Amino acid sequence: MKSSGLSGHAGHFKFPQTQVIQLLNDQLFIFFRSWSGLEIQQKVIDEISHFLSAADADLEVTTPFEFIESLSSYANKVRISLLLANDIVYKTENKERYAQGCEIGIVYKKNNEVICASVGRFGFTAIKNEQRMVLSSGGNLLDDQVLLPTQLLGLDPTPIIQINSISTKGLSELVVDSDYFNQSTVWKISLIDFE
Repeated sequence: MKSSGLSGHAGHFKFPQTQVIQLLNDQLFIFFRSWSGLEIQQKVIDEISHFLSAADADLEVTTPFEFIESLSSYANKVRISLLLANDIVYKTENKERYAQGCEIGIVYKKNNEVICASVGRFGFTAIKNEQRMVLSSGGNLLDDQVLLPTQLLGLDPTPIIQINSISTKGLSELVVDSDYFNQSTVWKISLIDFE
């Protein structure tokens, strides 16, 4: 596992630092922001990367989660990896009372497809053929009224996952952003980072 040297800037003191990790030959970017310490970071990253790498290798993987027909095969695999990671945090840390939680964003490139998924306030914009396409937005209207984000991995048995997939044809850049209390953090991933 290596930490990324991607460009980005952090907000004020209330905004926890985001760790950016690149895995699977730089085809997988994980944006990890903990709201209670980094104790669960390795568990979450391992679960996501192990499931996706096993699925890539066409190994027989079993999961209690069903595929959603409206998503591509790779988008389903990313979704399931997040659900498996959520299960680990929820069952080992939060079943009785809240102890650990994180926001997570994923950018995963496989063949001619890029999948962007998040639990929490990570938004994604694709720059394709010189046009900006907002895939999902980060932030929440309630951010100014709550101490913790309203969506965290591990908080509930079934997290709310925002997920999109697009073709890499004409794709020049992905912009990952996150807003909280009028603070903004932005990372840019160029297509060359995926090769």
